[in-house]
Amino acid sequence: MVGLKPGQLVRSLAGRDKGKHYLVIGELDQKHVLLVDGRSRPVSRPKKKNIIHLQRYERRAAPDGMFNSAQLTDSEVIKSLKELIPVAGVSDEEG
Repeated sequence: MVGLKPGQLVRSLAGRDKGKHYLVIGELDQKHVLLVDGRSRPVSRPKKKNIIHLQRYERRAAPDGMFNSAQLTDSEVIKSLKELIPVAGVSDEEG
């Protein structure tokens, strides 16, 4: 999968979804992957995206088995994205 693994965090660099974060759930061919975010792109309707239009992150969601399973749910994807994407402007010192 040319450096992209199931469960890996990516960000779209081009298209209508520019700047949006997704999780990789599969590979179509050497140039395209399937992406989900649990909301606008649920597991039942993944987005096909060219890998040259993606920014890769080293962060990955939970175990590989979760993303190879047909039982992956949108709520698990949303939870994983919330854990992987840092919230801008929020520090641990507040409060």
